[in-house]
Amino acid sequence: MQFRVELVVPPEATFASLVQATVADACERAELDPSRHDDLTTAAADGFLTIVEQAMVESSEPIRVILHAMPAELRVRIRERGLPLDGAAARRDPAWAKITAKIDAMHWHAHGASGSELELVMNHAPAKTDAGPPASDDVPLAPPQEYTIRRFEPADAAALARAFYLTYGYHYDFPAVYEPRRLAALNASGRYISTVAVGEDGEIAGHYALSREPDQPIGDGCGAIVLPAHRGRDLLNKLREGMEKEAQRVGLEAYFSEPVTDHGRTQHASESFGAKATAITLGCAPRSFLAKHMELSATSQRQSTMLYYKILKTPAPRVLYAPQAHAQMLAKIYRNLSILAEFAEPKPASGNGAMRTTVNRADAVATIDLLRIGADSAASLRQNIEDMRSLAHLGALYVRLPLDDPAMPHLAAAAESCGVFFSGAAPWALDGRDALVLQLPLTPIDLSALTVVSDFGKELLSYIEVASKKAATSPSIPA
Repeated sequence: MQFRVELVVPPEATFASLVQATVADACERAELDPSRHDDLTTAAADGFLTIVEQAMVESSEPIRVILHAMPAELRVRIRERGLPLDGAAARRDPAWAKITAKIDAMHWHAHGASGSELELVMNHAPAKTDAGPPASDDVPLAPPQEYTIRRFEPADAAALARAFYLTYGYHYDFPAVYEPRRLAALNASGRYISTVAVGEDGEIAGHYALSREPDQPIGDGCGAIVLPAHRGRDLLNKLREGMEKEAQRVGLEAYFSEPVTDHGRTQHASESFGAKATAITLGCAPRSFLAKHMELSATSQRQSTMLYYKILKTPAPRVLYAPQAHAQMLAKIYRNLSILAEFAEPKPASGNGAMRTTVNRADAVATIDLLRIGADSAASLRQNIEDMRSLAHLGALYVRLPLDDPAMPHLAAAAESCGVFFSGAAPWALDGRDALVLQLPLTPIDLSALTVVSDFGKELLSYIEVASKKAATSPSIPA
């Protein structure tokens, strides 16, 4: 049974029994496994009490308890507007560790002035405790078999929509995958080139796609899924091989991918294919963007990703302009990619600039692209950054500056005076031009909780950590 119920109670310990009783009733109505009832009701009551004790000392605003029953799980969300609490602090607190041990997942969500939210998740089936492959969970493995890796056919569209739901629920950030007609149309146009793995029974077992804009030299390696019953059989690598052949067929110079930092599996896959890390993008997706049936970290923060590039053709040499503070790291990024880059002396801007701002409401992020740098660009960029920072419910802000513009280093300094800091480089990403990427997460990101597998990726992470601390202590950042 699916339903959503909300209980609003005063921030007083005496109401813990009402919270517990409401959660117990929800367990029954949601038909949760009876062996799991006590753990969830106790965790919810203990979570409520701990919030009252730790967060509501100086606040009398009511606490909202939201129960959401879904086909695979029951979620209990406790939202308060007292002292903001977060996952980093929770990991150090034995009280929260005790609560975490009773449930399948615990997440923290920061909602700015709207408060903080504790989310407790209990699956309908108990989690497996054996150390088998990640596909086992509560999904039995399919029989051993041979798989066919081939291009998408229109008849695959409905099965792919089911596969994405089974992997991500409805949280995948490209909604066309859930719409069979739209997915078929995008594949027919060549803007989304799907490669599928098909089992011996004819069912879709996995998918990998290449997303590309017409006339652009790069594509996005995306939509990587392998259904839980078929994991552990090297299908992801085989699908990626198929996608890479398609990228070469359409003449792309390179493709990029953005594996998450919640686990190392997809990063290892990128590394094994010769892709190189060029940036780390903090807070770029909601916490809900998680694949099911995977062993992921229990952080509460927004998702962060690595940015990887795989070069497909010998790239043309570049003349680039780097801010002095980042010149050494940018040179390392380009050497690592085997792109010959000469860094020249910057020059002042002249004329009028051009800027493009994009707000992605689904992911709650904004991106400011500098298409042409002019004498007016610094003032315009500062104003735009502050405008974007003031938007409600925005999780992160990114600025992309053209590395081939002689005035770019001066504009980077103007941007960094507003609190944005280094993310990395994104070759070809700015309408075919290379970009320096700066970033500003607008919710707390604990960098120690990120999983980064490569040595160079770890060097990038350390560099970004220093840059973020410098930005956080800068007196020029608006309050």
